[in-house]
Amino acid sequence: MTMIERMPSRFFVGGEPGKPDVTPEPWFLDPREIGRALRARWALVLAPAVLLLAAAVAWLALVPPLYAAVTQILIDPRGIQVVKDGVTPSDQASDASLFLVDSQIRVLISDEVLRQVVTRFKLDQDPDFVRPASPLETLKSRLSSLIVTAGGPADDTLTALRTLRDRTTARRLERSFVVELAVSSEERRKSAELAQAIAETYLTTVSQAQAQVTRKAGEAVSSRLGELQDDLRQAEDKAQKFRAANNLVGTRGQLVSEQALTQLNQQLGAARARAGELRGRLAQIEAVANGRADLNSVTEIVQSTTVAQLRAQLAQIEAARADTLSNLGPRHPTLRTGELQVQTLRNDINAEIRRIAAATRNDYRSALSNEASLAATLESRKKEALSVDKSFVRLRELERQVEASRAVYEAFLVRARELQEQQRLDTSTSRVISPASLPERRLGPPIPAIFAAALAAGLGLGTALALLAVPAAGRIGSRRRFQQLAGLPVVAALPAKVPTRTRSKAGSESLRADTAYDVAVARLGSRLQRDFGATRPTVVLVTSADDRSGKSELARSLAASAALDGQRVLLVDADPEAMISRDLRSQAKRGAAEVLRTHSGLGDALVEGPTGVKILPFDDAALRLGTAAYTGAILTAASAFDTVFVDIGLIGTDIAAERLAQDQRFPALLLTASAARSGTARLRRALDALGRDPRVQLVMTDAEVEG
Repeated sequence: MTMIERMPSRFFVGGEPGKPDVTPEPWFLDPREIGRALRARWALVLAPAVLLLAAAVAWLALVPPLYAAVTQILIDPRGIQVVKDGVTPSDQASDASLFLVDSQIRVLISDEVLRQVVTRFKLDQDPDFVRPASPLETLKSRLSSLIVTAGGPADDTLTALRTLRDRTTARRLERSFVVELAVSSEERRKSAELAQAIAETYLTTVSQAQAQVTRKAGEAVSSRLGELQDDLRQAEDKAQKFRAANNLVGTRGQLVSEQALTQLNQQLGAARARAGELRGRLAQIEAVANGRADLNSVTEIVQSTTVAQLRAQLAQIEAARADTLSNLGPRHPTLRTGELQVQTLRNDINAEIRRIAAATRNDYRSALSNEASLAATLESRKKEALSVDKSFVRLRELERQVEASRAVYEAFLVRARELQEQQRLDTSTSRVISPASLPERRLGPPIPAIFAAALAAGLGLGTALALLAVPAAGRIGSRRRFQQLAGLPVVAALPAKVPTRTRSKAGSESLRADTAYDVAVARLGSRLQRDFGATRPTVVLVTSADDRSGKSELARSLAASAALDGQRVLLVDADPEAMISRDLRSQAKRGAAEVLRTHSGLGDALVEGPTGVKILPFDDAALRLGTAAYTGAILTAASAFDTVFVDIGLIGTDIAAERLAQDQRFPALLLTASAARSGTARLRRALDALGRDPRVQLVMTDAEVEG
């Protein structure tokens, strides 16, 4: 290890190049500050993590694991359309269907379903669902019974039901009618069995409820059948009595008078048609008889058998006469006989035609008589029909009431029979589509995740506590916090002092170059020479708010470093604690007070220190003579030196120190604070006492060495 005899001033720089003296950001945004705070309070950081890890271990050991089994149920709100008119509507709107499925979820986890499962599996005797009361719970129940009126004994069935309800969850899967049911217990197989049992019990309960609803509806409809039948009978009796009272007899829904009127109208029409037909036929026959028409133009004459026979005979005779005329000549006597026969036959034909005409005339007259009779009868019946119109209107109203009562009665009768048959049908299409299987792992996060979460939460809590403890402790702690508190740059951060002095061959002490404190002091001295060394001598005051040992050691070290740099150095001990003076091995010839009274120089009051430093020991009597005289004597003696360091008392507790610090004849003032010991409250008081003085330079002692 080499010794530093002289160190160039340009080698020592106060701050790091490229960095501002004052950092405006809060200290807790600096990762290095956070790291320092956590390293300084590592026990506080680890304590919550250890506690939470222990709590996680205790929880895993004391709380039994739960396993959740899941089953899926398809709840189809439509059902099967077995009959045309069911109790439940077969088609509903989508929103209504979703509401129906949500309602069925409530039925799935209802007490009605869960109570059957509790009874089936005897869960009221299962310690997993009915735990024995702990001594603390027993004591609490006894105290409660003394304060309030005690109720009945605890119901294990109700307790098991509540536990099962708490461990059962159901939810509808998104965009579907599928409901997922989950049941948890301490055993894998039990969870699967309970989930499957709840699903099956729900399906059975829904089917029974539907049958019960159908049965109630059928009973309600059947109970109305008797009343509807009585209403129908009363309506029919009333209509029948009114019909009989008003002689309104009819068949097939029509009155007899209406039927007769219709028949008479039809008969009159037929009679008029018959009379017209006979009138036409008679006119044709008379035309034939008078010779105005051909014999073949009348159907009755043509179709008459007698006329046909006579015409056949006439044709034969005329044929024979024509043959005789051609063979025997026109004078033959046979021709005369034929002519007589022809004339006779013609007369017979005419007589037959007249007979037909007479018969037709008689028919025509009879038809006219019948027409007149029917017309008279129709007019008479019309008058009778008009007289019963009002009664007929009332009858129609009564008949409509009868028909309405009959329709309602028949509809209820058919519906009652349908409901009786529907009781035996299960139209529900809900079913279990995914049976419950044994769960693979316990409910909740995995054990490694629990420990990781406990560790992370503990470290986070510990970190927060450690960071909160920094301002709560009221200590400076770091250079950054010192700068933000004072609002001034920290020109140097000195590590803790390590006594590593050695003795040279000449017998004098020298400063080791490999100590971080001495190197930092050398850099600070170089900075002071750079900033305040324009005029000689350079006088520097060293003070603090509560760092007495740090400031005195800094003054001594700065003096030693300057002396090693070849400067003439004067070190003044003005601290009432006299930490520099107590280590001196020799005494001055005269005291400082005596020198001040005699107005002689301070040369006889100085003591030779290590490395050639001149030291003015502390003299309380000299300070009592007045700080002005004391300061004047120091400044007068300083003319013989290059640098003067004055170690004064604490600002805020020493009046003389405050007066010396406020004396503007001292160009530089170093205010030290210990990172580990200095408090923020005292530092604020010291800064308030100094005010915004540009001479003040901040120095931190006991700072953490930055790697």
